Amino acid sequence: MDLPHFGITGFVRMHPQYAELAVFLLAFSEAIPIVGTVVPGSTLIVAISALAMGADISPWILLFAAVAGAILGDGASFWLGQRLQREVLQRWPLNRFPKFIARSEEFFVHYGAMSVFLARFTAVVRAFVPLIAGIVHMPPRQFYAANILSALVWAPAHVFPGVAFAMMVRLAGASRPSEIFFLAIVAMIVGVVTVRLVKRLVRGHGPDAGSKPTL
Repeated sequence: MDLPHFGITGFVRMHPQYAELAVFLLAFSEAIPIVGTVVPGSTLIVAISALAMGADISPWILLFAAVAGAILGDGASFWLGQRLQREVLQRWPLNRFPKFIARSEEFFVHYGAMSVFLARFTAVVRAFVPLIAGIVHMPPRQFYAANILSALVWAPAHVFPGVAFAMMVRLAGASRPSEIFFLAIVAMIVGVVTVRLVKRLVRGHGPDAGSKPTL
């Protein structure tokens, strides 16, 4: 089964020893401008977590990988903004996405210190707000407090739905690789619904930041 973006889950199914690395890189990519708006990292983490449980990989390792990737991804984007300032927005490829940048700046102005936390759960802007925070010289202590706290909420909301679904699969007795892979895709869908509910609780009734169907 080779549906769009399922190549990564297929690879992890065949090589479960790379599940932690895949989760880390996907969580990291969520905070990278442009990449975070293209790669469905959130959704894939749910599916990979389900597959990893089938290979007896500790869910706590997956959770640590997701938290670390999320924190370091935001941190790297923040550092880039601090170092290059607004000049980075004029460079390729960021200069090709002025609407995304404008939405992210509006989001940052609207929510102020809370923007870094809330952006983690908001489509499109989550890949740009850490960069904007660095550009406008947000105090590092304030940034990392929001960064770490949001990662500690975001990571379990993505890892645990996959883990829980894998446990139900075991209880149901599915054992063939094809069955497990199919059920991991179902877990992905269940995870999307779960995480969106968490996102609404965290974000409240904030302004729409974009139409990209991500978590």
